[in-house]
Order: sequence, then structure tokens, then C-alpha cells
Amino acid sequence: MGKKYCKAYYLKDIRKFTDWQENPVEGSDKSSDDDIVYVWDDFTVVKSPVLSGGVVFDRVTPEWKNFCQTTLQFAIPEDLRYAYEDGKEEQSSSESIVREASKASL
Repeated sequence: MGKKYCKAYYLKDIRKFTDWQENPVEGSDKSSDDDIVYVWDDFTVVKSPVLSGGVVFDRVTPEWKNFCQTTLQFAIPEDLRYAYEDGKEEQSSSESIVREASKASL
């Protein structure tokens, strides 16, 4: 499933995570606490939500997810959750079709 949602945060708030280790971003000056970064729905952190690359943090652990959900209050908004449910239904339908086709060929 592709990334569908991200939320902006000040870097100073993200840096409160005890195991924070920032990846150096090529072509970028040293980051300041007032920089804005984006947490994606897969819990990776990037400098820009529209440009490829620029990954600031990608060590996704249960502790990191918990920090995002409790301290940062990161959550997929209720009105966007349908986009994730539709993806699960499509994947399930595709898998069912493949299973049925496999059974038919036997």
C-alpha cells in the first residue's frame, strides 16, 4: 500500500523522542528546531511530503510508533480512514480471485 497521509510537525517536537537519530539529508543545510518535517502513515519522517528522498528518520520501532501516537497525537483522521479500508478490501478481493483461479486450474 502506498503512502496516503502525512502530518507536519516542528523538528523540535520530533527530537524529543529518546532514540531519535537524524539521517543526514543530502543537499540540505543543518536542520534547526524550527524546521517543519512530515510524519507519514508508515511512521517515517521526511523533509518534504512532495519531493522524493529527504528521509530524516526511518527507524520505525514500536517505541517510535507509541511516541508518535501518544506524544505527537499522530493518527489518521477519521474522514480519511476509508482510504485505508478500501485498500484492504481491494487486496482481499485480489487474493480471493487468485485463489479461485488456482483452484479452477487444478
